[in-house]
Amino acid sequence: MGVEKELSSGENALRRALKLNRISHAIVLEDKDGEGFDGELEYICKWAVCRENDRPCGRCTQCRKAESLSHPDIYTAQLSGKTAAVNVEEVRKICADAYIRPNEAANKVYIIKNADRMQIQAQNALLKLIEEPPQNILFVLCCERKDSLLPTILSRVTVYNLDSAEEEDKSCDEIYAEAERIALAITESKGYNLLLSLKDLKDREHTGKVIRSLKGIITNALKAKTAGIKCSEAERKLCEKTDIINLINITDTLDTALQRLGSNINMNLFSTWLCSEIRRKK
Repeated sequence: MGVEKELSSGENALRRALKLNRISHAIVLEDKDGEGFDGELEYICKWAVCRENDRPCGRCTQCRKAESLSHPDIYTAQLSGKTAAVNVEEVRKICADAYIRPNEAANKVYIIKNADRMQIQAQNALLKLIEEPPQNILFVLCCERKDSLLPTILSRVTVYNLDSAEEEDKSCDEIYAEAERIALAITESKGYNLLLSLKDLKDREHTGKVIRSLKGIITNALKAKTAGIKCSEAERKLCEKTDIINLINITDTLDTALQRLGSNINMNLFSTWLCSEIRRKK
């Protein structure tokens, strides 16, 4: 029996996010030597297609199909050319397929390897899908250097550095905790509490991470409301106190907020605007 590989703090952060259902619809796995991808991809795919409560169980038919690379709802993009990268035609094929319902699982997974080698045209085509994704879709982009991806893509995904240090691992938890505080404030009647929860959104990069995490919480609340999935305390309260249409409207507001972060917006006014928009949509 082989010795189980010790996980890095970045891998632990990713698996913890999956276990707590804190994963966003699009993630980037960054690994400078590329050795950590296979194990994490298998784990992610099992998690995405498994229908057991404690997923991934590793025992069910869905998990076994994911492990044997034969699951119809898991697609690995084809690489082409001297750079072994995904071209724009392949991205367009994924875009068309993404709107078709899953065959067997609750989710569909699209894996894009060597994402940092994609040409700008292919990245832009993928960006449109990441900006307005269908429900129950998970995009996994694998790269050695995240900085080779377009800033507009990075602003809409969650990055997991599989070589990350403890500080980065801790940061993931802190970002989720901040997003959870905002989510709980949304459920309260007093607008001041929501504004107070947004007061630390001053740095653009940090704000983008918090908003993406918050969007994940809202999305999970939507899934819990419509499909009855297991959810966190914040997600449960959102389910109880917010209608489906309002949750969708808040998600749209968060998408607009991410777009505004890419422009020359005054960060002092940003929190006030975001508070006002969320209050108006709820």
